[in-house]
Amino acid sequence: MSIEIKNTLVVITWDGVSMPLNHILIDTDKKFDLLIYDYSGKADINNFENIHSNYFLSVKSECKGDILHNLYKYITENSLFSYQYIGVFDDDIFISYSDLNKLIFIATLENLDVFQASLSHDSYYNHRQFIHNPGHLIQETLWVEIMAPFYRMEIFLKAGPYLYHSISGTGVDVYLIPTIQRLLILNKTSIVHGVQMKHCRPIRTDNRIFSNGKTNLEEIVIMNEISSEIVKENPAFFTNMFQEQILDRTYTYGIPLKYKIKRIPNMLKNLYKLLVDSSYR
Repeated sequence: MSIEIKNTLVVITWDGVSMPLNHILIDTDKKFDLLIYDYSGKADINNFENIHSNYFLSVKSECKGDILHNLYKYITENSLFSYQYIGVFDDDIFISYSDLNKLIFIATLENLDVFQASLSHDSYYNHRQFIHNPGHLIQETLWVEIMAPFYRMEIFLKAGPYLYHSISGTGVDVYLIPTIQRLLILNKTSIVHGVQMKHCRPIRTDNRIFSNGKTNLEEIVIMNEISSEIVKENPAFFTNMFQEQILDRTYTYGIPLKYKIKRIPNMLKNLYKLLVDSSYR
């Protein structure tokens, strides 16, 4: 039985100055539609030869949340509703067309709703759980990062009206998307270790004040409040475990001690597995 890869829209952001797709290895034909997003709002893609995209959008944008909100408006205004997935990549993510094809294939095979490729060990990162884990094809997770997420289009469209609340995008990944997933009963979220990508630049959202007068740390609180309100309005879709795992978690000052303590049993199990595996080599 062959797996049919349904239509996916992959968005690659661009600064409008450097060569478009300069972190993307074009090593095969793409099995997805491509949208190049110029966040300078000034560039003309026609000035660059051999850049083939299905769509081009140029809007001056401050950060990832701003980009996501503008994409939501573009998709709704142009009725681009037929895609199964939408993936939105920062312009400093190194990945190849063949890896993107494989990533979408695995997601289709595993019937994923939200996913991302794993991060190479030499990437810039904030959250260790997304680092590549050899020997695993996929690994369930509570949420995926804002730098290169894939969402089912239904999830993205349902989240769309709330995206303008976070210009940085902070809080969209950890609070809003998981909340929307529960509403739609599309809860299969995974890191795809079968594909690696590299994040090539340090995180740049910290300590910035955006045009709404807020920092990313203030915006994550707003997204938590919005998500909590959605939960209150739709209690039948949510559990105490969701409240504890998603809404009660804070990401402002690192991982709280109580969550670190909870990880100790898994750490010991992983250590035991490592020792057993080593004994067979």
